Amino acid sequence: MFLRKQGTAFQDFFADMMDAVHPSDFERVRPYGNHGDLKCDGYLRSRGLVFQVYAPREMKLPALKRKISVDFNGAKKHWKKEMRGWVLVHNDADGLPAEAVKLLEDLRTQNPDLSIDQWGCEQMQQLALFMPRASLIKHFGRPPTRKDFDVLGFESLAEVLMTIRTAAPTPPDEILPVSPTKLEANALSRTVASYLQLGRERDRLVERYFEKHPNPLFGEEVATAFHSEYLRLRAERRRPDQVFAALQSFAGGSTRGDAEHEAAVLAVLSYLFDRCDIFEPADNKAASS
Repeated sequence: MFLRKQGTAFQDFFADMMDAVHPSDFERVRPYGNHGDLKCDGYLRSRGLVFQVYAPREMKLPALKRKISVDFNGAKKHWKKEMRGWVLVHNDADGLPAEAVKLLEDLRTQNPDLSIDQWGCEQMQQLALFMPRASLIKHFGRPPTRKDFDVLGFESLAEVLMTIRTAAPTPPDEILPVSPTKLEANALSRTVASYLQLGRERDRLVERYFEKHPNPLFGEEVATAFHSEYLRLRAERRRPDQVFAALQSFAGGSTRGDAEHEAAVLAVLSYLFDRCDIFEPADNKAASS
């Protein structure tokens, strides 16, 4: 969701998370008539933090630096004694460019009485960890449980597999065998490891599906489609867990959200993780870079 949402949708996403974590402390701020939003997209009263959210479709340095300067100085002018700190919330998964980081440091030097910070993907993930379970389910959906895997069947598997079948393939001879130690080699989190382990409990269903499919090359088509998508995601310099999440969306398609369907998605990913070139092979030392 961090990677997909932009503009006002990202601002609402941030505000929803802050509301969940700080229900009686965080104030949403919206533009009003000619007065605008007074250069504030949210305010945390207990800490005097003014938040400015910036989530463009494409991050460009000149516009980013202008945004930081204009919005910080505007917030400082309008909020005065109420503002004890200022936070830029952005949607760049790779972090801010060096010149923007330097600009923030210059603002800290010029304003020693204010805390000045920036929140990106890592900070948003940490914020999510403090959300109540009910809010997590409301905004991100219910995670699959062991019970969901007990009712996994071919019907939901077929829906998952057909979703990724038309993806552009790569040559079958580029698909390398997978080592059981790939989890460590790819620096995947314990959360991803636990989901893959849960999926392995039913990955034999996936194997039997491929074996019984009328097209004997269907398994290879699925594997090459995932391999092609993995290479595209890695070229975007996404982190390992972000790649895994994107592959879940790639497999699940527009019908994601149903817990049984999600269980099927994880079973497919578990099967392909062990048998196909999704993520780097265990002997590739560059995998975790």
